[in-house]
Amino acid sequence: MDTIAFPFPDTTAFAVINKTDSILGNSLRFGEVDIFPEAALESKTGIYNKANNYTGQTLNLNFSFLAPANDTLKKRPFVLFVHEGAFLYGTLDNEMGKAKYFAQKGYATAAINYRLGFNGGSESNICGSTKQELIRTVYRAVQDTYAALFYFTSNAETLGIDVSQIFLAGSSAGNITISSLAYMKESDFEVLDPGIIKLLGALDPHQTAKRFKLRALLTSLGYGLLKGSSFSAATAKPTIFFQRTGDNVLPYENGSLFFCTSYPMISGAKTTSDQLVTFKIPFELNYEVETGHVLSFPETYISKRYALFIKRFWKKDYRQIISEKYTVISDKKIN
Repeated sequence: MDTIAFPFPDTTAFAVINKTDSILGNSLRFGEVDIFPEAALESKTGIYNKANNYTGQTLNLNFSFLAPANDTLKKRPFVLFVHEGAFLYGTLDNEMGKAKYFAQKGYATAAINYRLGFNGGSESNICGSTKQELIRTVYRAVQDTYAALFYFTSNAETLGIDVSQIFLAGSSAGNITISSLAYMKESDFEVLDPGIIKLLGALDPHQTAKRFKLRALLTSLGYGLLKGSSFSAATAKPTIFFQRTGDNVLPYENGSLFFCTSYPMISGAKTTSDQLVTFKIPFELNYEVETGHVLSFPETYISKRYALFIKRFWKKDYRQIISEKYTVISDKKIN
């Protein structure tokens, strides 16, 4: 089910992961209960990389890390949060509420800032750019997320991170970023924008994907999988979705990014979850039959569903669940 390369033989990797999954799934940690009060958490901030934005300006890319202090568990599952903002605005602060929720349950967590902006695009005229510019801004965001993962995996021992238990969480544009990291190769981007590698450099220069095991994707505020990605039964990741059927920023099914006709085509939560059905991959789709991009689900509820989704996954309780608002309308166990 999980095919990303691992830095030691697969037989060892899967033996370790299977044992760890069982321990984590049956632990009192990582569920709904706050094992650690907020006062027992440690936070760290810093710079994980420097990179040039679309204008050529060099930026310091920073992070905020949060985890239980003085923890008896030396290696904790790690959730990296990537914020929303149409690749134009937003900061890591938008994700720290969910990061704190997970840290109090026993996880190591972090949120990052990444390079924003693209030629012609603005908050007042989001459709003022081109497909090529959007592909490049997604590419830069994926580069930055890989750079952050390189930083955290390089410091895994100090930070208490289990590199075999990495989860990516995204909101809106952050979802496009993490799904692109999970499913797109340099060659996929090159097809969409010939010459992008020569222009912007390697997508993952440190081959970070070989340093960790990506277990699942946690998404809210819509979803966006770029057409032309290497999304298949062999690469698909367990995923939880939160999206409105009338989302007017990211299509619920298929459409152009931000509903701008000149921008890249993406698949939303409905279309992607339909494919996960055929791939027999666990997922949870939470939808609202409402118009607009912003969800009415409280952040605490979204975080709770994320945590329960991971717990089921660790226990090998593989399910495909569909909920309208708070009501489960379909719950199928994968054999």
